[in-house]
Amino acid sequence: MKSAQFAKLWEQYEPLIQAVVELFHPFVEAAVHDLEQGKLVAIYHNISQRQIGDPSPLNELKVNIKDFPSYFAPYYKQNWDGRSLKCTSITMRNKNGDPVGLICLNIDTSFFQDGYRLLETFLKTKRDAANPIEIFGSQCEEQALNVIKQYLDEKHLSLGHLNREQKKELVQQLYRKGIFNFKNAVPFIAKKLNTSRASVYNYIKQI
Repeated sequence: MKSAQFAKLWEQYEPLIQAVVELFHPFVEAAVHDLEQGKLVAIYHNISQRQIGDPSPLNELKVNIKDFPSYFAPYYKQNWDGRSLKCTSITMRNKNGDPVGLICLNIDTSFFQDGYRLLETFLKTKRDAANPIEIFGSQCEEQALNVIKQYLDEKHLSLGHLNREQKKELVQQLYRKGIFNFKNAVPFIAKKLNTSRASVYNYIKQI
């Protein structure tokens, strides 16, 4: 296929190429290679800083041109400035099905890798670190009973004769003391006050 014919074929792909580059801007570069000339003939959002007419780096694909697949599975390569590029190439074919060109899409993954490292750092915990609420969960009952005793002593009340308002007041005091930060605090308090879990949650919501 002559270069003029190749240019006509390339024009058919150009709207798609431009759309992909604009959709994923500023992360994607698209490069078009003429396999007959073995040269770069077009580049969109030039990340790699190559020039039109530069030799096509076909050796990195490690496949004979006649054996080119419809597209190449994604692979990584290093950009001139050390950034990592995730790449794929789509084969352009003439009417006979012969490979005549390549559309190479190169994604700058450095943005995502930096973001991943930041998230990994933020989310990382010591491997064996346990939930402090669960570690100190065994103290829940002891602390809760101390708060309940203090409340009853101050009000001169007994646990078995609390009315609804007094239970509400006690639950809210337990909440302010941080008792409900402990695992399984709600069922323990509900049982201790002879009320439902729903009531305990409702008293807390009213604070």
